[in-house]
Amino acid sequence: MELLRVTQPLDDVGPDPVLVVALDGWTDAAGAGSGAAETLRAFPSERVAEFPPDALYDYRDRRPQLSIDRGRLDQLTWPELVVELVTPPSGPPLLLVHGAEPDLAWQACAADLLELAATVGATRYVGLGSVPGPIPHTRPVQVVCTGNDDEVLDRMGRPHEQMIVPASCQVAWEAMFAAAGLQTLGLWVRIPHYVAGGYPEASRSLLERFSAHLGTPVDLTVFDPLIEENRAKLDVAASSSDEVADHVHQLEQLYDAEAEAERAVGGLGDARPTFTEDEVPTAEELGAEIERFLRGRAQ
Repeated sequence: MELLRVTQPLDDVGPDPVLVVALDGWTDAAGAGSGAAETLRAFPSERVAEFPPDALYDYRDRRPQLSIDRGRLDQLTWPELVVELVTPPSGPPLLLVHGAEPDLAWQACAADLLELAATVGATRYVGLGSVPGPIPHTRPVQVVCTGNDDEVLDRMGRPHEQMIVPASCQVAWEAMFAAAGLQTLGLWVRIPHYVAGGYPEASRSLLERFSAHLGTPVDLTVFDPLIEENRAKLDVAASSSDEVADHVHQLEQLYDAEAEAERAVGGLGDARPTFTEDEVPTAEELGAEIERFLRGRAQ
């Protein structure tokens, strides 16, 4: 392997392991994918490999964190990308790749992860990520899927619509894993584009689909109080301004029109909503007042 350093023996990973990726970066809106990964790490887990940070990161963009105590320089924490073996009580073992999205060496990292997958006999990949969209916080989040297996996409539902976008590292890896012959499934949750902090409903939805796909027994009830608290904060923020309330109502109309159109055509996803995305308020328009309100409550 060119970069990946294996730190623990891989002789006893277990049968039919699955490569799972959740990177903290551009396609991790509100930390949904990272939050899902942290929940998976509550199962017995052990670091088995790691990438050298100097080879992956532009420290001027993603700077290491330095603690200073009374003038003394203390702990220095570098960004990292690691592989952990997660062993749930049932379902396949997971090779969980998590950490900061690399700035560099995307192709070298993918090649090393493919070599790791071949070494332990992993033939499947699942990605966990999130992107902002015109979704109101008063409606369920949407999970869209990417992948190279039509049966899996049909079973998981709502394949991603056709578009051309700048690729994140995680998306690029998925494409390279698919080209190498792994069965791939990318789970992408759409969250309200005006949410500035965490969004626990998004992590919950990702894990719900993940569990349905692999049979991993994740306790989703731990998210219930977090979702309720977050919803209450956003409700209060939205009701504090007639303008914000009107914007949320517009998003609700768009969401409901899309849902109704999909139901009318049997969920094929080729119907058109009443509103276009051009008519949806921007994140700046909708989010500025909500963000100010939430920051005020945090003080």
